[in-house]
Amino acid sequence: MPSKRELWAGLAFFALAAGSLVLFRRPFDFAGWAGLAGCLAFVILAGYGLMKPDIGPVKPGIRVGRQEIDDPAIPELPWTIGDAPLEDIPIGDPSPDELRILETTIAALEAVGGLERGEIAAGSLWRAAQRLDPGRAIGISEAVSSFAALHDDGHPRIGRLIFVPAHTEYDAPLLAEITACTLASLGHAVQPRDITVTLPPEGKQGTARIAFPIEGRARMVNCDYLWKYPPADLIPALRRFGRPEDPRDLVCADPGDQTLLYAAIHSGSLKELNHRLPAADDLFHEA
Repeated sequence: MPSKRELWAGLAFFALAAGSLVLFRRPFDFAGWAGLAGCLAFVILAGYGLMKPDIGPVKPGIRVGRQEIDDPAIPELPWTIGDAPLEDIPIGDPSPDELRILETTIAALEAVGGLERGEIAAGSLWRAAQRLDPGRAIGISEAVSSFAALHDDGHPRIGRLIFVPAHTEYDAPLLAEITACTLASLGHAVQPRDITVTLPPEGKQGTARIAFPIEGRARMVNCDYLWKYPPADLIPALRRFGRPEDPRDLVCADPGDQTLLYAAIHSGSLKELNHRLPAADDLFHEA
Protein backbone atom coordinates (compact mmCIF):
# COMPACT_ATOMS: atom_id res chain seq x y z
CA MET A 1 0.00 0.00 0.00
CA PRO A 2 1.33 3.51 -0.82
CA SER A 3 2.54 5.65 2.08
CA LYS A 4 0.66 8.79 3.15
CA ARG A 5 3.40 10.94 1.61
CA GLU A 6 2.91 9.17 -1.71
CA LEU A 7 -0.87 9.58 -1.48
CA TRP A 8 -0.58 13.31 -0.76
CA ALA A 9 1.79 13.74 -3.70
CA GLY A 10 -0.52 11.83 -6.03
CA LEU A 11 -3.58 13.71 -4.83
CA ALA A 12 -1.89 17.07 -5.45
CA PHE A 13 -0.69 16.00 -8.91
CA PHE A 14 -4.05 14.74 -10.15
CA ALA A 15 -5.93 17.68 -8.61
CA LEU A 16 -3.60 20.01 -10.51
CA ALA A 17 -4.10 17.95 -13.68
CA ALA A 18 -7.89 18.17 -13.30
CA GLY A 19 -7.66 21.93 -12.84
CA SER A 20 -5.50 22.27 -15.92
CA LEU A 21 -7.99 20.29 -17.98
CA VAL A 22 -10.84 22.53 -16.84
CA LEU A 23 -8.89 25.71 -17.63
CA PHE A 24 -7.23 24.82 -20.91
CA ARG A 25 -9.18 22.05 -22.64
CA ARG A 26 -12.76 23.35 -22.72
CA PRO A 27 -15.03 22.59 -24.47
CA PHE A 28 -14.43 18.92 -23.62
CA ASP A 29 -14.40 16.17 -26.18
CA PHE A 30 -14.54 12.49 -25.23
CA ALA A 31 -10.79 12.36 -24.35
CA GLY A 32 -11.12 15.48 -22.18
CA TRP A 33 -14.06 14.06 -20.21
CA ALA A 34 -12.25 10.73 -19.78
CA GLY A 35 -9.09 12.44 -18.52
CA LEU A 36 -11.06 14.61 -16.08
CA ALA A 37 -12.97 11.59 -14.77
CA GLY A 38 -9.73 9.66 -14.22
CA CYS A 39 -8.12 12.55 -12.35
CA LEU A 40 -11.17 13.05 -10.11
CA ALA A 41 -11.41 9.31 -9.43
CA PHE A 42 -7.80 9.21 -8.21
CA VAL A 43 -8.33 12.34 -6.07
CA ILE A 44 -11.37 10.70 -4.42
CA LEU A 45 -9.54 7.39 -3.82
CA ALA A 46 -6.45 9.12 -2.47
CA GLY A 47 -8.59 11.22 -0.14
CA TYR A 48 -10.33 8.09 1.11
CA GLY A 49 -6.99 6.40 1.67
CA LEU A 50 -5.76 9.36 3.70
CA MET A 51 -8.91 9.72 5.81
CA LYS A 52 -9.96 6.12 6.48
CA PRO A 53 -8.81 4.43 9.74
CA ASP A 54 -6.09 1.78 9.53
CA ILE A 55 -8.33 -1.29 9.88
CA GLY A 56 -6.85 -3.54 7.23
CA PRO A 57 -5.92 -7.12 8.08
CA VAL A 58 -2.44 -7.87 9.37
CA LYS A 59 -0.18 -9.49 6.77
CA PRO A 60 1.88 -12.37 8.18
CA GLY A 61 5.60 -11.71 8.25
CA ILE A 62 5.20 -7.97 7.62
CA ARG A 63 3.30 -6.38 10.52
CA VAL A 64 2.06 -7.35 13.96
CA GLY A 65 -1.27 -6.31 15.42
CA ARG A 66 -1.56 -3.19 17.56
CA GLN A 67 -1.29 -3.56 21.32
CA GLU A 68 -3.12 -1.79 24.07
CA ILE A 69 -0.80 0.87 25.44
CA ASP A 70 -1.02 -0.47 29.01
CA ASP A 71 -0.15 -4.04 27.95
CA PRO A 72 3.42 -4.65 29.18
CA ALA A 73 3.89 -7.77 27.10
CA ILE A 74 6.15 -7.50 24.05
CA PRO A 75 4.59 -9.07 20.97
CA GLU A 76 6.49 -11.93 19.37
CA LEU A 77 7.40 -10.74 15.90
CA PRO A 78 6.74 -13.19 13.10
CA TRP A 79 9.82 -14.29 11.17
CA THR A 80 10.39 -15.10 7.57
CA ILE A 81 12.76 -17.70 6.14
CA GLY A 82 15.57 -15.16 6.27
CA ASP A 83 15.25 -15.03 10.07
CA ALA A 84 15.01 -18.78 10.59
CA PRO A 85 17.88 -20.75 12.17
CA LEU A 86 20.11 -22.04 9.39
CA GLU A 87 19.61 -25.66 10.32
CA ASP A 88 15.81 -25.28 10.02
CA ILE A 89 15.78 -23.97 6.43
CA PRO A 90 14.68 -26.75 4.07
CA ILE A 91 17.42 -27.29 1.50
CA GLY A 92 16.25 -30.40 -0.31
CA ASP A 93 18.66 -32.83 -1.93
CA PRO A 94 21.19 -32.46 -4.75
CA SER A 95 20.26 -33.72 -8.17
CA PRO A 96 22.16 -36.77 -9.45
CA ASP A 97 24.34 -34.50 -11.62
CA GLU A 98 25.08 -32.15 -8.71
CA LEU A 99 25.95 -35.08 -6.45
CA ARG A 100 28.28 -36.47 -9.12
CA ILE A 101 30.06 -33.11 -9.48
CA LEU A 102 30.51 -32.77 -5.70
CA GLU A 103 31.81 -36.34 -5.33
CA THR A 104 34.14 -35.93 -8.31
CA THR A 105 35.58 -32.69 -6.87
CA ILE A 106 36.21 -34.32 -3.50
CA ALA A 107 37.82 -37.36 -5.12
CA ALA A 108 40.07 -35.15 -7.27
CA LEU A 109 41.42 -33.28 -4.24
CA GLU A 110 41.84 -36.54 -2.32
CA ALA A 111 43.83 -38.04 -5.18
CA VAL A 112 46.43 -35.23 -5.10
CA GLY A 113 46.65 -34.95 -1.31
CA GLY A 114 44.61 -31.78 -0.85
CA LEU A 115 42.12 -33.70 1.30
CA GLU A 116 42.38 -36.78 3.46
CA ARG A 117 40.30 -39.66 2.15
CA GLY A 118 36.83 -39.66 3.71
CA GLU A 119 37.44 -36.33 5.44
CA ILE A 120 34.64 -34.46 3.65
CA ALA A 121 31.34 -35.87 2.38
CA ALA A 122 29.40 -34.57 -0.61
CA GLY A 123 26.35 -34.00 1.61
CA SER A 124 28.32 -31.65 3.85
CA LEU A 125 29.37 -29.55 0.86
CA TRP A 126 25.81 -29.49 -0.48
CA ARG A 127 24.35 -28.29 2.82
CA ALA A 128 27.02 -25.60 3.25
CA ALA A 129 26.50 -24.31 -0.30
CA GLN A 130 22.72 -24.24 0.10
CA ARG A 131 22.85 -22.44 3.43
CA LEU A 132 25.03 -19.81 1.78
CA ASP A 133 22.84 -19.46 -1.31
CA PRO A 134 19.59 -21.49 -1.10
CA GLY A 135 18.41 -22.90 -4.40
CA ARG A 136 21.63 -22.23 -6.28
CA ALA A 137 22.47 -24.95 -8.78
CA ILE A 138 25.81 -26.71 -8.29
CA GLY A 139 28.30 -26.73 -11.13
CA ILE A 140 32.04 -27.26 -10.88
CA SER A 141 32.74 -23.67 -9.76
CA GLU A 142 30.05 -23.89 -7.08
CA ALA A 143 31.44 -27.25 -5.97
CA VAL A 144 34.88 -25.69 -5.44
CA SER A 145 33.47 -22.62 -3.67
CA SER A 146 31.39 -24.86 -1.39
CA PHE A 147 34.59 -25.71 0.50
CA ALA A 148 34.83 -22.03 1.46
CA ALA A 149 31.14 -22.10 2.44
CA LEU A 150 31.82 -25.11 4.67
CA HIS A 151 34.77 -23.29 6.21
CA ASP A 152 32.65 -20.18 6.85
CA ASP A 153 29.97 -22.45 8.33
CA GLY A 154 32.34 -23.31 11.17
CA HIS A 155 34.30 -26.34 9.91
CA PRO A 156 37.63 -25.77 11.70
CA ARG A 157 40.02 -27.39 9.24
CA ILE A 158 39.59 -28.76 5.73
CA GLY A 159 42.50 -30.86 4.52
CA ARG A 160 45.35 -28.78 3.14
CA LEU A 161 43.08 -26.04 1.79
CA ILE A 162 43.61 -22.32 2.39
CA PHE A 163 40.81 -19.78 2.04
CA VAL A 164 41.74 -16.22 1.12
CA PRO A 165 38.96 -13.60 0.94
CA ALA A 166 39.11 -11.71 -2.35
CA HIS A 167 37.65 -8.41 -1.13
CA THR A 168 37.74 -7.47 2.53
CA GLU A 169 39.46 -5.11 4.94
CA TYR A 170 42.91 -6.62 5.36
CA ASP A 171 44.73 -6.18 8.66
CA ALA A 172 47.53 -7.80 10.63
CA PRO A 173 45.40 -10.59 12.24
CA LEU A 174 44.00 -11.64 8.86
CA LEU A 175 47.46 -11.77 7.29
CA ALA A 176 48.69 -13.80 10.27
CA GLU A 177 45.79 -16.24 9.91
CA ILE A 178 46.41 -16.75 6.19
CA THR A 179 50.15 -17.23 6.82
CA ALA A 180 49.54 -19.77 9.59
CA CYS A 181 47.05 -21.71 7.49
CA THR A 182 49.42 -21.83 4.54
CA LEU A 183 52.33 -23.03 6.67
CA ALA A 184 50.09 -25.64 8.31
CA SER A 185 49.10 -26.90 4.85
CA LEU A 186 52.81 -27.34 4.11
CA GLY A 187 53.18 -29.41 7.29
CA HIS A 188 54.37 -26.87 9.89
CA ALA A 189 52.77 -26.49 13.32
CA VAL A 190 52.49 -22.70 13.33
CA GLN A 191 49.62 -20.80 14.98
CA PRO A 192 48.49 -17.22 14.22
CA ARG A 193 49.67 -16.20 17.70
CA ASP A 194 53.22 -17.25 16.70
CA ILE A 195 53.28 -14.77 13.80
CA THR A 196 54.24 -11.11 13.91
CA VAL A 197 52.92 -8.86 11.15
CA THR A 198 54.36 -5.37 10.65
CA LEU A 199 52.21 -3.21 8.37
CA PRO A 200 53.38 -0.05 6.58
CA PRO A 201 53.32 2.99 8.91
CA GLU A 202 50.35 5.37 9.15
CA GLY A 203 47.97 2.87 7.55
CA LYS A 204 49.50 3.35 4.11
CA GLN A 205 49.82 0.80 1.35
CA GLY A 206 53.27 -0.66 0.94
CA THR A 207 55.37 -3.60 2.11
CA ALA A 208 54.25 -5.72 5.05
CA ARG A 209 56.77 -7.87 6.94
CA ILE A 210 55.64 -11.20 8.36
CA ALA A 211 57.87 -13.06 10.83
CA PHE A 212 57.29 -16.59 12.18
CA PRO A 213 59.22 -19.51 13.68
CA ILE A 214 59.77 -22.81 11.89
CA GLU A 215 61.47 -25.60 13.85
CA GLY A 216 62.96 -23.07 16.24
CA ARG A 217 64.34 -20.76 13.57
CA ALA A 218 63.00 -17.27 12.88
CA ARG A 219 61.84 -16.77 9.32
CA MET A 220 60.41 -13.76 7.48
CA VAL A 221 58.68 -12.90 4.22
CA ASN A 222 57.58 -9.62 2.70
CA CYS A 223 54.36 -8.98 0.81
CA ASP A 224 52.39 -6.12 -0.70
CA TYR A 225 49.80 -4.65 1.66
CA LEU A 226 46.85 -3.38 -0.37
CA TRP A 227 44.10 -2.66 2.23
CA LYS A 228 41.14 -4.44 0.61
CA TYR A 229 42.87 -6.93 -1.68
CA PRO A 230 44.76 -10.12 -0.88
CA PRO A 231 48.53 -9.82 -1.29
CA ALA A 232 49.21 -11.78 -4.45
CA ASP A 233 52.84 -12.39 -3.45
CA LEU A 234 52.27 -13.75 0.09
CA ILE A 235 51.48 -17.39 -0.63
CA PRO A 236 54.11 -17.68 -3.40
CA ALA A 237 56.64 -16.33 -0.88
CA LEU A 238 55.63 -19.04 1.61
CA ARG A 239 56.01 -21.79 -0.98
CA ARG A 240 59.75 -22.12 -0.28
CA PHE A 241 59.03 -23.37 3.27
CA GLY A 242 57.79 -26.77 2.11
CA ARG A 243 59.08 -29.89 3.82
CA PRO A 244 61.67 -31.88 1.78
CA GLU A 245 60.25 -35.20 3.01
CA ASP A 246 56.75 -34.24 1.79
CA PRO A 247 57.14 -31.87 -1.16
CA ARG A 248 54.02 -29.86 -1.93
CA ASP A 249 52.94 -27.45 -4.64
CA LEU A 250 50.66 -24.55 -3.77
CA VAL A 251 47.94 -24.18 -6.39
CA CYS A 252 45.06 -21.74 -6.61
CA ALA A 253 41.51 -21.65 -7.98
CA ASP A 254 39.20 -18.65 -8.24
CA PRO A 255 35.64 -20.01 -8.23
CA GLY A 256 34.26 -16.49 -8.44
CA ASP A 257 32.58 -16.47 -5.04
CA GLN A 258 34.61 -13.79 -3.22
CA THR A 259 37.11 -16.36 -1.89
CA LEU A 260 40.30 -17.65 -3.47
CA LEU A 261 40.93 -21.32 -2.79
CA TYR A 262 44.52 -22.49 -2.41
CA ALA A 263 45.59 -26.10 -1.93
CA ALA A 264 48.89 -27.71 -0.97
CA ILE A 265 48.93 -30.79 -3.24
CA HIS A 266 51.55 -33.45 -3.94
CA SER A 267 54.39 -32.01 -5.98
CA GLY A 268 53.83 -32.42 -9.70
CA SER A 269 50.13 -33.38 -9.44
CA LEU A 270 48.55 -30.14 -10.74
CA LYS A 271 47.89 -31.63 -14.19
CA GLU A 272 46.20 -34.66 -12.63
CA LEU A 273 43.99 -32.43 -10.45
CA ASN A 274 42.73 -30.41 -13.40
CA HIS A 275 42.25 -33.56 -15.50
CA ARG A 276 40.02 -35.11 -12.80
CA LEU A 277 37.76 -32.06 -12.49
CA PRO A 278 34.77 -31.82 -14.88
CA ALA A 279 35.67 -28.39 -16.23
CA ALA A 280 36.20 -27.22 -19.79
CA ASP A 281 39.34 -25.26 -18.79
CA ASP A 282 41.93 -25.80 -16.10
CA LEU A 283 40.44 -24.65 -12.81
CA PHE A 284 43.59 -24.68 -10.68
CA HIS A 285 46.87 -23.00 -11.54
CA GLU A 286 50.22 -22.54 -9.80
CA ALA A 287 50.17 -20.03 -6.96
